[in-house]
Amino acid sequence: MLLYTFLLLFPLLSNAASLTAFIPSSPQITSHSLLPSSTTASLDTVGASYTTSLTRNGRFTFRNITSGSYLLTVHCRTFAFAPLRVDVAPDDVVEVWQTFRDNEWDNKGEKKGLPVELQVLGAKEYYQAREGFSPMSYLKSPMILIAIAGMALVFGMPYLLENMDPEMRAEFEEQQKKSPLAGGMAGGNSLQNFDMAAWMAGKTGTTGSTTGKESGGGSSTRRRG
Repeated sequence: MLLYTFLLLFPLLSNAASLTAFIPSSPQITSHSLLPSSTTASLDTVGASYTTSLTRNGRFTFRNITSGSYLLTVHCRTFAFAPLRVDVAPDDVVEVWQTFRDNEWDNKGEKKGLPVELQVLGAKEYYQAREGFSPMSYLKSPMILIAIAGMALVFGMPYLLENMDPEMRAEFEEQQKKSPLAGGMAGGNSLQNFDMAAWMAGKTGTTGSTTGKESGGGSSTRRRG
C-alpha cells in the first residue's frame, strides 16, 4: 500500500518547480564567509511563503514551488540585496524578472537567467557618524549673514562717504533729509524735547487772562447801564 501511494505521488514530486539563486563574488562580498549564518531568502505571495537558508557556497535552493507569482527577498543583517520577481507557470516553467519596490507589480524590469544571480546593493549601516565642528558651518546661517552685512554697512559707510565725490555726497545728504526715516526721526526728537509742564502753565495763564478780560468788560458794561 505504501509503495502504491509513493508511486502515485512520485510524478507530482518530480514535476514540482524548483529555483536556485546564488550570491556572486563582488567588491563588497569577497568571500561568502562574510555573510552571517542567519542569512535567509524567501519567496512570498498571497497565501504562500517559502524560506530557505544560505549554503556554504552562497546558494539558496527552493523546492516544490507551486504555480504563482512570488517576490524573492534576501534577508541579511549586514548587506542589502535587490528584490526579484519569480513567476512559476502551471507547467513548472520558472521565469525571473527584476522588480522595484513601491511600484506596480506589472512593472517588470530585466529578465534574469537561471540560476538566478542575486545583486548586492551595499552594506547596511546602523550608526550615523558624528559630524565634526566646522567654523564655516556658521556662515550657512541666514542670521549670521544678515549680521555680517549689517556690520559691513555700519563700518563701511563712513569710509564710502569720505571718498565720495562732493556733488554726489551733497545729493546723498539731501536725499537723506527728504527720506521718511529722517522725517520720523526729527518728529521723534521734537516729541522728546516737548515740555509738558511749560505747556500746561502757558495754557492756564492764557485762560486766566482771558477770563479777567471778560470779567472787566462785563463790569464796565454794568456801570454804563
